Amino acid sequence: MHGFRQPTISTTLLISVAAVLSHAQTFTTLASLTDASGATPRNESAYSLVQGPDGNFYGTARDRGANQNGTVFKMTPGGTLTALYSFTGQADGSRPISGLIVGSDGNLYGTNQSAIFKITPGGTFTTLYNSAAQGSPVAGGFNGLVRATDGNFYGTNSGTIFKMTPTGAVTVLHTLTGGEGSYPLGSLIQASDGNFYGTTTSGGPNGQCSIFKMTPAGVLTVLAAPGSGSLPVGPLLQATDGNFYGVTEDGGSNQIGTIFRMTPGGTLTTLYTFSCTQSGCPTGRQPDGGLIQGKDGNLYGTTGGGGANNGGTIFQLTIGGTLTTLHSFAAQVDSTNGIDPQGTLLQVSNGTIYGTTNGGGTNNFGTVFSLQLPTPAYICTNAAPVAITSIDSASAYGGYSYFASGSWLEIKGSNLADPNDPRLANSSHSGQWASADFSGPNAPTNLDGISVSINNKPAYVWYLSPTQLNVQAPEDSTTGNVSITVTNCQATSSVTMFARRNLAPGLLAPPNYSSGTRQYVVATFASDGAYVLNTSLGASFGLNSRPAKPGDLIIAYGVGFGDVTPAILPGVIVGQSNALVNPVTFSFGSTPATLSFSGLAGSFVGLYEFYITVPTGLADGDYQINVTQNGTALPQTMYLTVHN
Repeated sequence: MHGFRQPTISTTLLISVAAVLSHAQTFTTLASLTDASGATPRNESAYSLVQGPDGNFYGTARDRGANQNGTVFKMTPGGTLTALYSFTGQADGSRPISGLIVGSDGNLYGTNQSAIFKITPGGTFTTLYNSAAQGSPVAGGFNGLVRATDGNFYGTNSGTIFKMTPTGAVTVLHTLTGGEGSYPLGSLIQASDGNFYGTTTSGGPNGQCSIFKMTPAGVLTVLAAPGSGSLPVGPLLQATDGNFYGVTEDGGSNQIGTIFRMTPGGTLTTLYTFSCTQSGCPTGRQPDGGLIQGKDGNLYGTTGGGGANNGGTIFQLTIGGTLTTLHSFAAQVDSTNGIDPQGTLLQVSNGTIYGTTNGGGTNNFGTVFSLQLPTPAYICTNAAPVAITSIDSASAYGGYSYFASGSWLEIKGSNLADPNDPRLANSSHSGQWASADFSGPNAPTNLDGISVSINNKPAYVWYLSPTQLNVQAPEDSTTGNVSITVTNCQATSSVTMFARRNLAPGLLAPPNYSSGTRQYVVATFASDGAYVLNTSLGASFGLNSRPAKPGDLIIAYGVGFGDVTPAILPGVIVGQSNALVNPVTFSFGSTPATLSFSGLAGSFVGLYEFYITVPTGLADGDYQINVTQNGTALPQTMYLTVHN
């Protein structure tokens, strides 16, 4: 693919489509829960396990332990399990049903049926809040906590959303009412907009479950209702594309669970529906726990049942909705395997995934497992401050100081990408996306950890380097100045404003495709693909070229010309015939030309084609090509050569 970093006369944007990713992986049962360490590590918070600052893993078990009220346990990376604390059922509470989170102080924070607590990696336990204490503003039955950017903790119980300071002072932020939902399940998440998002199991619109947004001040808005029979489980995930992803344990056309996507505005899409045949449910059934986004950009989760052995699965899902089963758990309890994975997975820095099961193992109390994925070709490590210095629409297509949906932008700055990224060493396509980066026909919004947000919507990243990114703008209807930020895998730039219009049409006419004072437009002959250009000038560019003759059918190329019918969004490889919605006219000087086609080119991303018949009666010479759309002239001065 050639493009906009150093504009060339090539018009190719993308030809091949990404193949479905196939993994080879290693599954290991690391530890079996015991009577002392606890049983049934059913965790429904942000992660089933967390990795502490000491490199060890920490989790909770709702049963067993020294007092039969559940435990906090520690596991070394090698699988050595230790009961760190056993709940007594007194002021410290009992039976945790959510996992732990790591605070900014390096300590671990969690909840159980009646208490919120802190525990050091060494095992020193502190009850921060007990719902049974006199005057307690929030009742028990806590879900997991989330640590917010303000340093406080936020959580839910059966009908309340609250804030807690690090010292345990609790404030009720919102009490759920009829139509908003009841019985939140899973922890809240704090999204990139600073608001909190969560789900309820019932009591929402029409008595169904709901997905809501809440401001830090407690103002709640119901965004969506997944529908009758659906039961959202686990926390939501905000992925790098800016959308939210989650699972329902029930619902869907087969009533055994779905995976869904929700836009920040609340539009729901079912990405995957679990199904069964007479021989079983090969891809799993009833997902239990939230999703994580792996370092490779794919989503990972578990199902409680189904799979090859009917003991549950670990699966991978691409952002486009293609599911691959990575591991099937045992059909029945034995001494080496777990059964019925519960909660949300954890991926650590080396790419390994960790999780827990609800049963199986030596004592049938559950297990802790790992899944080693193949080492990705590259993991972004660049954490240097990222800065944007300038933004323009692609210089090969006009270089405007504004853009529209589908426009290609050149973002320049510093530390935009890691200079050690192996993608930059590709001699033929340095820094550019490849077919493997696509999810089906969908272009990547994250390339080696680099992402761009335009008006809070993910852009499609085509080219990266430390000093320049080339991206395609997503679909939007906003006009005027909008915000653009770059995230370089760990840091996000300051906001830069750039003007957006409904249309920003430009023809392919790169600055190096010129001679003297004349800028030529790139066009090819429909008959053989040769370039329309003076033969000697084309030869100086290393091109097979000739001037056009009156009556020849030629093709010009552009971007930013707006909607087509049927609708095709930016970031998608075009796979169907279409036609431009907003009319375009071409003329050679003052002589109008006939267009036989104007629309998006098949098998490309964001490239418009215009099939033009050169007018009859033209004398030899260079003609200025004048283009209008909706009666407005393109602000480009460019020429084509005609010779009888």
